[in-house]
Amino acid sequence: MTTVTEQRPATALQPAAAVPASSSHSPLLQWLPLAIILAVQTVLSARLIPRGIATPDESLYIYSGHQLISELWHGGGSPYYETFFSGAPDLYPVLAATIDHLGGLAAVRLASLFFMLISTALLYATARRIFGYWPAVTAAGLFAGLGITQALGALATYDALSLMLTAAAAYCAVRAARDDAHAAQWLAFVPLALLAANAVKYASVLFDPVVFGLAALFISHKGWKVAAQRFVALSTATLLLIILAVYLAGSAYFKGIAFTTLARKTGTQVIISDVYAPTHAIILSWWDWAGAILIIGVLALLMSMLIFRERRNAAVLAILLSASVLVIAEYVHLHALTSFSKHADFGAWFTCMGGGYALARAAELARRSYVKFPLIAVALTAAIFVGLHYSDSGIGGQLRDSRLFVLLKPYLELKNGRYLLGGVLDTQMIYTEHINAAWYQYVDDNYIKYPIPSRGGDSHGQATGLACTRLGPNCMYLEGIAGYQAAIRAHWFTLISMAGSRGTLQDAEIEQAVERSPGYVLLTTVGGAPTWIYAPAYQSILRHQNV
Repeated sequence: MTTVTEQRPATALQPAAAVPASSSHSPLLQWLPLAIILAVQTVLSARLIPRGIATPDESLYIYSGHQLISELWHGGGSPYYETFFSGAPDLYPVLAATIDHLGGLAAVRLASLFFMLISTALLYATARRIFGYWPAVTAAGLFAGLGITQALGALATYDALSLMLTAAAAYCAVRAARDDAHAAQWLAFVPLALLAANAVKYASVLFDPVVFGLAALFISHKGWKVAAQRFVALSTATLLLIILAVYLAGSAYFKGIAFTTLARKTGTQVIISDVYAPTHAIILSWWDWAGAILIIGVLALLMSMLIFRERRNAAVLAILLSASVLVIAEYVHLHALTSFSKHADFGAWFTCMGGGYALARAAELARRSYVKFPLIAVALTAAIFVGLHYSDSGIGGQLRDSRLFVLLKPYLELKNGRYLLGGVLDTQMIYTEHINAAWYQYVDDNYIKYPIPSRGGDSHGQATGLACTRLGPNCMYLEGIAGYQAAIRAHWFTLISMAGSRGTLQDAEIEQAVERSPGYVLLTTVGGAPTWIYAPAYQSILRHQNV
């Protein structure tokens, strides 16, 4: 039985015209499978959108964007977001706040869904140029069926925008394989798209080499020296753009990038705390989210070498597979699960193309309809089965106990009050309850920049000076555990609530510091953790509420 053409294309890494034609149907019908996939993805993401209040991350990004816009128009100091955010605060947060102003939280979430739908469409377009029509359809179906994909489209976070920009860079890299006058233009978009993706989410830089590799492999037929030159040229251009952007942004941005991405320590950080996760927990988490995608990606690599004997496709599949391997390796190194599911979806975007190859490459190459259509049915059935298995593995939004919000709201409206709120509670409460609190009135259990008395620092960030993690002769500010301890001893906070704490070592040190500092009174344990107030600051409000 003949299942493939007698004259198989020498390589799938040629312009689209050299890829075997997949269908004789009209262009409109060819887009129908993708339209169905996008419609299903929309429904699956919509069901994960949490009802009611915003999640902690959503609240943080939207609230910080509002604060940055307010600072731009009215002044009042410079928030420290660039010091500890894992993406440029002037980008997605400002965009999210603008959308929130126009359409509320629902509109910001729908923007994330839009970004993820574009990412799926770009996956289809990229895979079609590499492997053909049916592998592209199958790859898009695999990606849309993942719960981690649906979760990114359900929540108002910067991940969806960064993934879309990374996908756009990959598409441009593949599109540049066309040996015509427009190739240079498509290549020029690659560093620009990656710069934007990396700025929105610093950790997305992990996937830049994958994009460079795709761009290089697509001209390997001209010689590996030419391919290496393209790799070096793209990586150098992107690196120079990043260096220039960081230089123009300032030292605070460099510090934030170092703490959250470049110099991130394993298990526990000095400033930003992660809970230690053993290697087996990381591997099992990946397996629960997208394990089959990785297995099918490995299978695709083996099939390209042993069955189809497509040497250049094997190289591309190895590059695509490396995206997921890089994510796993990085988190095994970090021994942390923070944002793991989000990064896993970035890796899955690339590896799903290998999945499409493994399941549908035979259908793409088949010429006889009585062979092609059964193979297509098998590929689509496998993609649907994977989607059914993983569609419930997404991490949707989790709501907090609104009783605590109602209880604490009066205590958060004290004029000139300062608050220490658990890191997954702080902006969630302030944003949800529409509390009129400026950024400098509160900190979370994630980061503090405490101005040491009599050294010239201020809570608004207008005075520049050395920030230290332990007290020193030239320090103007204290960060980390030392900062919390000093601030608590000085009664700098009028309310401290650990209800949203992450359960880290830093949280334990905060609780011990409060318990050892006279003046703080336990208000409630609603929310599963203690909330204290500094009694002298609340005497009047306590009388009015008979507490």
